[in-house]
Order: sequence, then C-alpha cells, then structure tokens
Amino acid sequence: MKISKSTISTKAASSYIGKLCRHFRHKIETEYTATSGLATFPFGICEMSATPEHLLFNISASTPEGVEKIKGVLERHLVKFAYKEVLNIQWQDE
Repeated sequence: MKISKSTISTKAASSYIGKLCRHFRHKIETEYTATSGLATFPFGICEMSATPEHLLFNISASTPEGVEKIKGVLERHLVKFAYKEVLNIQWQDE
C-alpha cells in the first residue's frame, strides 16, 4: 500500500471538503461531514479532515501511479475551488 499525506493551511477546510465531495460524487462514491470526507476512486482512496486552521489529505492506493493520479485530481480541483486564496500543497510520501 502506498500512502501520501498533505496538511494545507486554510480557514476554509470544511467548505473545501464539502465542495470536493459534492463535485466528485457525480463520478465516484463519496461521503462527508463538516469535518471529514472520504472519496473512493477506482485507483485508491482519499480521507479528508478539517480543523479550524488546516485541511488534511491522506491518500492510500495500491500503486504509486494511483497515489499520483489522486494527488493530481485533488490539486486541480482544490485550486479551482480555492480561487480566493493561494494554497501551499506539499505531499509527504510514505
């Protein structure tokens, strides 16, 4: 199992989880609350958590390619939804 994590500074983490999961649910299975989300992609999963100051992503997939695909999808969509702020997305692969 390949894993990658990111902790992103933002005060809008809960809002972004809702936007991401509502958008993704048109194509994949998602579930979310005000402080957590889960997106199940064909090639892996992304668990999301919101704190008052941070958005946390925890990706797991069976292959490195699966992890990279999920990273790309998350980054593209998050940048689009977060157009009012510049987010610093740094990944820590495990």
